[in-house]
Amino acid sequence: MTVMIRRAKIEDAKSIVLAEREIAQEPGYFCSEPSELSEENVRKTIQSPQGIYLVAEKEGILVGHAFLEILDLQNLRHVAELNIAVHRGYQGKGIGTQLMERIIEWAKQSGRVEKIELNVRASNTGAIALYKKMGFFEEGCLKRRVKAGDRYIDDLVMALHIKGELPHRNISRVGVYGVVRDGHKMLLVVQATGTYANQLDLPGGGIEFGETIEQALHREFLEEIGMDFKSMQPITNLTAKVEMPSKEGWPSYTFHQIGLIYSVKGLHALGTEQKGSLKHDWVDIRTLQKDAVSPFAWEIIQANSPQIGENACTK
Repeated sequence: MTVMIRRAKIEDAKSIVLAEREIAQEPGYFCSEPSELSEENVRKTIQSPQGIYLVAEKEGILVGHAFLEILDLQNLRHVAELNIAVHRGYQGKGIGTQLMERIIEWAKQSGRVEKIELNVRASNTGAIALYKKMGFFEEGCLKRRVKAGDRYIDDLVMALHIKGELPHRNISRVGVYGVVRDGHKMLLVVQATGTYANQLDLPGGGIEFGETIEQALHREFLEEIGMDFKSMQPITNLTAKVEMPSKEGWPSYTFHQIGLIYSVKGLHALGTEQKGSLKHDWVDIRTLQKDAVSPFAWEIIQANSPQIGENACTK
């Protein structure tokens, strides 16, 4: 879903706090109870000169917000704390990604922010996946920090370093991916961020805690392309390892990916409003070059079109 991202205004405070109170009713998202969230505090944060407050708007309705607040202490003024919320009913539509992109862009252009920090409940797997996609990584875990009734929830400390060199990292991911074909054409997405940014890839992604493989692939199709399917059958399992250099203050890393590849049948759209967070299209696989696609997509393309060489581009 494409939304308008703009600076928050004082008059947005009421809508923001109402949305936050609704989210806070369910444990595991906010530390605050609904009664602890006030319109006055939202106004103060919007007016603060120490950072930026953004809202996501769709047809005059606020559907998400985020603010980045630079710390006050002299020795911590290179650090900014991030808070972000996608409002109820609008999760999984790419709104969080759009807010994060604008926040990070502002931080890089500020000349002040060198590091963005955030805390996220360990149970909030959707938010954690978003932060990792945007380049954040875990710096620590605060055990049993949040107590919701009789339930304790760990708090993860995550950060994105805008400046400075960090140690090389090894990252491993397990995901499920769908292959949808129509003759010589295959449905592919364009990755917006991450290891395969701007490359064509199979729709799919990581398996969240508690999900079955089937649930994960259905969710990924809904989130990425706004479509669902009727059935899926296993094709193969693939592995890939990619070396990524440091870039714009992000550390270099080795990305080890394990993919469970499924053939998907009965693809269908869910409605005009469900568009997905990634660009996608039916692509003639005979026209593709290896450097334009992800490793998994390329292996599937070669298996389906063995006549394509590594650097061939059939016209």
